[in-house]
Amino acid sequence: MFGNKGYRWKLAAALALIAGLGVEAALRGEPTNPSVWRCLSEPPRWNGQSIWIPVARIVSVHDRDYEIHSGIVDIRVAGASPGPADSRVALIAVFHADGPFLEPLQTRLLPPGTRSRRLMEIVSVLVTLAVFANFAKHFLFRPKLLQAEGEAG
Repeated sequence: MFGNKGYRWKLAAALALIAGLGVEAALRGEPTNPSVWRCLSEPPRWNGQSIWIPVARIVSVHDRDYEIHSGIVDIRVAGASPGPADSRVALIAVFHADGPFLEPLQTRLLPPGTRSRRLMEIVSVLVTLAVFANFAKHFLFRPKLLQAEGEAG
């Protein structure tokens, strides 16, 4: 099973399995949490569906509602705005086809900057490089050391 006989067939089968699992995940995930653009493209199908929007930008604020930009589309959200225009929000909402609009269940105002996230990413890369350097120091194959030990013994 793990030999080189039929290597190309095994590789093709593994890649087909990975592609098939990806397609299955996409088909199963679509009804679980559809994107806003998908809801707007087929409003009757997604009427009453609860959706999660991890990041959206508030475009405009009105008296009874506000408008957000998520991905490539804008949509109206019922209720008071959690912040001023150009703020970023995350929300869980119910999609309503008549309008169409979102009825928020949970809304969270996101912090304004991404400076701390950028710092976390840099630190993560530095830690990863340190781990690789440690592995290279202790586990790298060095034939010269092997020869020196072989000659001494």
